[in-house]
Amino acid sequence: MDIQYYPTPEALSAMAWAKFQNKNIVRLLEPSAGDGHLLKCRTDSDHRFSRKIIIDCCEIDINKHATLKSQGFNVVGIDFMQFKSGACYDAILMNPPFMSGCSHILKAWEILFEGEIVGIINAETLKNPYTRERKHLAKLIERHGSVEYLSGMFSVPDVERKTKVDIALIWLNKKSNFENEILGNILDNLRKDQASSEDLAGDYQETNYLVLPESFVENSVLMFEAALEATRRSIIAEARARKYSLMMGKTMEEFNGGTELEKSHLINNSTECSVEWVKETLQNRYSTLKNKAWTSILKSTKVSSKLSSKAQDRLESDFETIKHLEFTVQNIMGFLQGILDRQGDIQISMVCDVFDLISRYHSDNNVWFKGWKSNTKHRTLGMKIKSSRFIIPGNGVDSYHSQMPYKTMQMFRDIDKVFALLDGKVEPELSLESVAHSQFKNLKSSERVSGTYFDIRLYPKAGTIHFFIKNKKLIERMNRMVGNHRQWLPPADTYASEDFWKQYEGAEKFNTDFVNELQKRIQFKNYHRDVFWMEEHGDEHEKRRAQKAMEEAMNEVLIKHGINPEGLLSHVDTDIRFLECAQR
Repeated sequence: MDIQYYPTPEALSAMAWAKFQNKNIVRLLEPSAGDGHLLKCRTDSDHRFSRKIIIDCCEIDINKHATLKSQGFNVVGIDFMQFKSGACYDAILMNPPFMSGCSHILKAWEILFEGEIVGIINAETLKNPYTRERKHLAKLIERHGSVEYLSGMFSVPDVERKTKVDIALIWLNKKSNFENEILGNILDNLRKDQASSEDLAGDYQETNYLVLPESFVENSVLMFEAALEATRRSIIAEARARKYSLMMGKTMEEFNGGTELEKSHLINNSTECSVEWVKETLQNRYSTLKNKAWTSILKSTKVSSKLSSKAQDRLESDFETIKHLEFTVQNIMGFLQGILDRQGDIQISMVCDVFDLISRYHSDNNVWFKGWKSNTKHRTLGMKIKSSRFIIPGNGVDSYHSQMPYKTMQMFRDIDKVFALLDGKVEPELSLESVAHSQFKNLKSSERVSGTYFDIRLYPKAGTIHFFIKNKKLIERMNRMVGNHRQWLPPADTYASEDFWKQYEGAEKFNTDFVNELQKRIQFKNYHRDVFWMEEHGDEHEKRRAQKAMEEAMNEVLIKHGINPEGLLSHVDTDIRFLECAQR
């Protein structure tokens, strides 16, 4: 796809900004933003404006979105020609592709409610108006603006991509038909308003459910557009009612001075029938509707049912960026496709979340082994979850509870989602959540109850839950996934000695010896904190001390079991040299 990317030179950008007559611009749209070259002069131009301008962008090349966001611009759309929500803008500034400059300017004119348009297009578009579109644009400029023809602007030394094309710098000023739209023909409206309340009530019927396509995405967009149109009409009707009220004059109380509340009400009536009020109110309510619409997608079972709570939180952390986009089928499908594209990363993050949940609270849940060392990365020790059972706090559950706490149920859902993922399934046949709900009385009595992947037992006095693993292959799959991701295990295409895998697979068998050896060392060296806590949460000095003690203890254990602790950690070249030395 040829997107005709010609970044705007700085001098031309400054000239474009200087065209704006309104020095009180609140919100501006750039429909073909590229890397933001046209907007870079904004900083230099801000002193000419009475306030800081909010800038929204459309950009068809999604690879440029991160660059725009990093400069503080809101990316609200991809294809400007599909963009609809222009009523909230005071100004549109654009350097569209030269081959479609005319259609982009006309689109800007169509969606803008009231404000200025400054655009850079190929001069040939206006000098040779042979199409209906070009003739229409020429008439708009004649009636509502001006044009300045410039040569050589894309040939100067600082231009990123040069072209000899002459350009036309267009300025248009669109005035809304606001008074007519609000007031209309007063007499005609008054005649219509004579309908009795009974007639009006007879015309009103409760809105039926829309006959919508089966597509979840298309349903969502149609509902959003219906709500937006109803909101727009409501705002216009509200402004019209205020206008009529003001035309009728003051109340007797207002003539006689009135209370402060009545005076404030009169001022509000005046404000709430102005162009500025309509635009601001429309923007605020549009933003709220769009927020709700995107939230409905984010919270839909089509998304949330696949994600753990932390994965959902990570997705929601991007919501401030997502909610700026127009709520269209194209943008929603792009968002969902982005989730699919990142599915591998999302899944490994979910597995790591549950791994960390298990290993975080109880040092007896995991065992240690010598991690892999390459020329660029060093891991002193790697970690595995035990294949027999693990213990996790129950989030305050005790014998006085009538049901499991919400956080515990959420934890059950997260664990089940990850183990179903490891098992290649969407969900377990018998979830921990359902077991905890149906057998809570048995759990409070410390009975062992069973789900698909675990038996669980609650100890109310201790406030802990014990998980007994049914399928050891799934725990090993988790350990391998996390070990590979965190580089505790050698890459798939890298040689590792038999000793490496021997100590990895024997980590549970060696663990008692490791803990005993570590205990001897930390007592001898007078450690004042738990060494496992220090390794995870301590400052840099404490972490180094803990890692050194753990490594020394592990080396002793491996030597005791006939494993060379040095040979198994080496890169392939070192291993080959070690073998060569052994052969000599």
